[in-house]
Amino acid sequence: MGVKNILCIVSPILLVGATSLGAWFDLAKPVRIYELPAELTEVSALTDVDDHTVACLQDEAATIYFYDLVRGAVTRKFSFAAPGDMEGLTRVGDTYYALRSDGLVYHIGLQGARATVLDTFRLSLPEQNLEGLGYDEERGMVLVSPKDIIKGTPGMRDRRVIHAFDPARRGAGAGPVLVISVSNIIAQARELGYAIPNRTTENGRVVPSLKLRFSSVAVDPVSDAYCILSAADRTLLVLDRKGDLISLHMLPEHLYPKPEGITFLPSGALLISNEGKGSKPNILRFERR
Repeated sequence: MGVKNILCIVSPILLVGATSLGAWFDLAKPVRIYELPAELTEVSALTDVDDHTVACLQDEAATIYFYDLVRGAVTRKFSFAAPGDMEGLTRVGDTYYALRSDGLVYHIGLQGARATVLDTFRLSLPEQNLEGLGYDEERGMVLVSPKDIIKGTPGMRDRRVIHAFDPARRGAGAGPVLVISVSNIIAQARELGYAIPNRTTENGRVVPSLKLRFSSVAVDPVSDAYCILSAADRTLLVLDRKGDLISLHMLPEHLYPKPEGITFLPSGALLISNEGKGSKPNILRFERR
């Protein structure tokens, strides 16, 4: 599989604010696009391995694929369980954690040509559809991003959560590490000058269309910010440790058809993966300015 350069035009929404992610990376101009093979059409997650390699997970296949960023090709793959709705993947040291959408977590070690499941455990969280994993290296915690929202009162439906667990405790004590309000994020975004997309309801009301149904989460190793993807509305949300908005990026469909995975290389480069949705699956690479 090859690598190609690309230039494109994107809304100036990405350029608001000197401290935004758009000031650190030009999200409209990936320095490289890595086209993934057909067997990764539904690539649901990725994580860094080193500066030249990432590991990917394919939805419905309990297989870890190692992709060489220099060669532009899958070099190894390891199956670790029966097929299932596999959604999250993150590296912790020399081992990997893979997440099934129902909260089942696989702790995986790689030995030679084999993947060994070292442990499995189930997360006890209120959300029923878990989408992404990330690793907060500074705090030694695995982050969990739910796509699901809790039904109930307007306040409950407005709530979004990033959970975390200590990998040494097998998921025990997993709980919220970041709790935000969609309406509050919208208010902060407007104060910072971001345009928020709207939709018209059946009764003619114009309301914000921002969904923020999280698909993946990562921590920027340089800024220490949470970077959270929402594939449902092609949004990249950047928050500080308190949950305050740093920047909000509406990602253009032609470049981000279905952004499902996000990670940072040790060098600080940003990678975002897209499922194939009317196009080939790929990984976009951005270098820090």
